[in-house]
Amino acid sequence: MTTTPHLLEASSITRTVLSPVDSLTDALTGLPNTRFMFMHLTRELARAERLKTEVSLLVMDLDNFKDINDTYGHHVGDRALRDVAGVLKAGIRPYDICVRYAGDEFIVVISGCNGEEAERKRLELQRAVDGLQFEARPGKMLPLAISIGASVFPHDGDSYEMLLATADSRMYRDKTRRKRETGGGHDTEDTVRTTASEHVSESELQRSAVGIL
Repeated sequence: MTTTPHLLEASSITRTVLSPVDSLTDALTGLPNTRFMFMHLTRELARAERLKTEVSLLVMDLDNFKDINDTYGHHVGDRALRDVAGVLKAGIRPYDICVRYAGDEFIVVISGCNGEEAERKRLELQRAVDGLQFEARPGKMLPLAISIGASVFPHDGDSYEMLLATADSRMYRDKTRRKRETGGGHDTEDTVRTTASEHVSESELQRSAVGIL
């Protein structure tokens, strides 16, 4: 039977159209993706402004993740990301969200959370990932570690751009501190970003945040 061109086109469209769930989910980790996060965050910030409550963001970046990819391969790095995603998701409340933001970065959005509570959760999630033993290959266990920075609406900014930029800067300061404590070296990208963040004040960062992320 001969298939007409318009039927072939319709078949192709059917195969490539994503379901609403797929379009809001990271395929590798099963976590919500960046698109979902911005939808959720816009809603939560508007709600917090209306009710005069707080929203906390935790921006996270795996330490030395490039070394895992370079040494063991990207398929092993993907497994590490899935394991970390599972630990982070298990460490938050069902109505908060953990998002795979980009590459080896994750973001947690916590509603009704002040600065003190955000710091407790930051340390709790950091310890959970630090305690994860990852089997890179049979018999080869690797410790994983994650750097985290927090920001709180409305104290650190009144837009998601400001909040993300502030938390990102604090995360890289945390990464610098942790690497100094352990004597670890910097990845090239980490070095550039930490050096920049150390020379920018919080107020300067917030003024320049809009449109960056």
